[in-house]
Amino acid sequence: MSSCEFQAIVLTAGRGTRLPEVLGDAPKCLLPVGPYPLIWYPLNLLSKHNFTEVIVVVLEQDKLEIQLALERTPLKLKIDYATVPSDSDFGTADSLRYIYDKIKSDFLVVSCDIVSNVSLYPLINKFRADDASLALLLFKSGFESDVVMPGPKTKHKPERDIIGIHPATQRLAFVFAASDCEDTLNIQRHLLKNKGQLDVYGRLMDAHIYVLKKWVIGYLHRKENISTFKGEFLPHLIKRQQARRSKKVGQDTISDLNVVTKPEDNILHYVTHTALDEKLTQTSLFNQSLSHNPYHGDVVRCFAIQAPKESIGVRVNTTLSFLAINRKLAGIWNELCGETHPLIAPGAVVKSTQTKEIIVADNAKLSEKTSLSSSVFGSNCVVNPKNIVSNSIIMSNAIVEEGCNINNCIIGHRAHVQSGSVLSNCLIGPNYVVEEGTKVQAVHLSNADQYMEIDIQ
Repeated sequence: MSSCEFQAIVLTAGRGTRLPEVLGDAPKCLLPVGPYPLIWYPLNLLSKHNFTEVIVVVLEQDKLEIQLALERTPLKLKIDYATVPSDSDFGTADSLRYIYDKIKSDFLVVSCDIVSNVSLYPLINKFRADDASLALLLFKSGFESDVVMPGPKTKHKPERDIIGIHPATQRLAFVFAASDCEDTLNIQRHLLKNKGQLDVYGRLMDAHIYVLKKWVIGYLHRKENISTFKGEFLPHLIKRQQARRSKKVGQDTISDLNVVTKPEDNILHYVTHTALDEKLTQTSLFNQSLSHNPYHGDVVRCFAIQAPKESIGVRVNTTLSFLAINRKLAGIWNELCGETHPLIAPGAVVKSTQTKEIIVADNAKLSEKTSLSSSVFGSNCVVNPKNIVSNSIIMSNAIVEEGCNINNCIIGHRAHVQSGSVLSNCLIGPNYVVEEGTKVQAVHLSNADQYMEIDIQ
């Protein structure tokens, strides 16, 4: 695959609103996942697919921090950092619209929070073969279903999508959040007309990996009222598959509501579909094998590809999924990244002689006289002597003083656990200071709450 054919764009400017327990003021894309920041995983995936250049969309205030973090990782990519204003309330569609001038060809959009080993070639080949406007990738959901969050007991309700796909062609009929659906799902008749069977899924996950035609960004650029890609623009584009060309081209039209509609408002104004393209479609042996007119006159076409069941695909967009990927990472590391990337970063300092199944990021300092097992240690964290740490995540720049016992906990970014503390099944928020000698279990300690919730057993 030529990187001249497709540009790659990684979106990192999201606020991470569903990770408040662990994120604090840090960029979501720098959350520690094993030995590397989260953003490294989609970039590594693109690198393995022979991309040499990637546009990374970042908040202006986060650019330097993200750039420095990636420079310390093994990555052979030329990164063009496209900044969006830090004081803006941009959605994903807004971010793409903002970098409109940088997009010169068909392109891939990848979220910064995907951790996967999937091959993108079936997705790209489907996009090519059917001259798609958009093709997206789906994973089976439930990666975190067997993981229990530390802290007070809470009932986690996973977010689900309702996705309709025509199995014969893999055409995408609809995508919407299950929370927007009532008890009964009503399917419009036109979704079945001429297209046969429709399969409806409730346990597939949108990977937020999309391949798009260049003309789509031109259309999105016009639709300034659309802010988010997944929630607004994707359903909008799918519905426009029903659009038909008018015989009156290039004229303003008046709707039933007496609103003047310009040609630029019509999606078909942007579709680069020539008379030659139409002849190729009609005469293709491949297409004739499907039906006389496999696309039923649809000029805008959206498709969905399901990743193989054995592939790894996790969106780290909640605290639970963040915990799950770190808990399971050691067991899937070779499948995910291969043996070329060690689980203990070369820049880490590990003096402990009692370690078992630990993952250590760059510049972490783990002292002697410590017992460390089944845990992840983020970049620049410090674990002093005489500590026991098991089944836990010690996030970047956190400090654990001497004589602590930490089991089944998440210790947040820049948190400070003072000496003699015993923490079991606890969630310690970013920048929080656990006072000397604290002994608690099943608590969530956070500066944001200004209180401590305890479940003493």
